[in-house]
This record gives sequence, structure tokens and C-alpha cells, in this order.
Amino acid sequence: MQGALSPQHFPRIEWRRGPLRLLLDGEAVLRLPENMVAVQGAEMGRFLEASGNRIEGRELAVAGPEDLRWFAIISRAPAGTARRRAEWVEHFVEPDGRRSALRTVLLPAGRTMLQVEVISEEENASLAAEESAALLREVGVEEPRWFWWPPLVAASAAALWLLYRRRSAARRRAGS
Repeated sequence: MQGALSPQHFPRIEWRRGPLRLLLDGEAVLRLPENMVAVQGAEMGRFLEASGNRIEGRELAVAGPEDLRWFAIISRAPAGTARRRAEWVEHFVEPDGRRSALRTVLLPAGRTMLQVEVISEEENASLAAEESAALLREVGVEEPRWFWWPPLVAASAAALWLLYRRRSAARRRAGS
């Protein structure tokens, strides 16, 4: 990441701009605020490759501010990861001499355990931590809308059936 990269540095990538909702893994959802961008799927793979990041197959999305002064790689946490929030920061020097920071956050989201890796140049690390913390507060769990329909339909059908049986029984008693 030399200076602040912007989505224009990756012309083949179709960035989606906030506000929007990104389905991460099953029930986990990221509500991306305005002034943020994100990619998923093949677009995400092209970004990770172009930015020199390793693709492991657990990645769900990449998100960050429009100028990409930092970005977050959101993945499924490795199997066996403890189901509790954890956070740590590592500082390293890129092969070209730039000093970078990697902030990793493990985040439970319903049945899913997410790993969020926030990458920034070291001089922007505190701003990246502050802004990415606001983004992580937007990770939540949402029940699919259809989840409530089957029980509602079943309960309504049972209530109508009971009402029909009671009326039938009342008519038989009245006719006797």
C-alpha cells in the first residue's frame, strides 16, 4: 500500500459503495456505512491478488474507506478458534521498506466466528483502528426474513383447524 490507494488503482474491480448490507456467512451481516466500499466473490479475489495478499479460501469480503487508506479482510475464522472476541496488532516491514500494521480481530457473529484483518501503513494505524472499530460495530446477526413465515403459517393453520373442529362439534350438539 503505497500512500493512500484508491479503488481507481484497481480498475478491473467493481467496488460496491455504502450504504449497503453484505451477507457474510449464513446469518452474519455487515452494514456498510456511507463513504465505505466493499467487494466480495471474484472481485474480492482480484483485489487480494492485486494488493499482494494471500488467498486462503476463507475470505468473505474486503471493506474499507473509499480512499483505501486501510482495508479489512473479513474471513471465516480458522477451525478450532475459541468462540470469544480477541484482538491483537502486529507491525512489520514490507519488502519495499514500508512499515505496516496488521490488526486482527476475532469476532463472534451468531453461529459464525469471523476473523477481520485490518491492514494499514503504520503511520495510519491509529486512524485505521478507530475507523475499523466503527465498521466492526456494524457486523451483526440477522435472522433471514423467511425464518418467521413457516412457524406463523403453521400456527395459523392449526388455529383455523381448531376453530373448524369446535364449530363442527357445536353444530352437531345443536342438531342433536
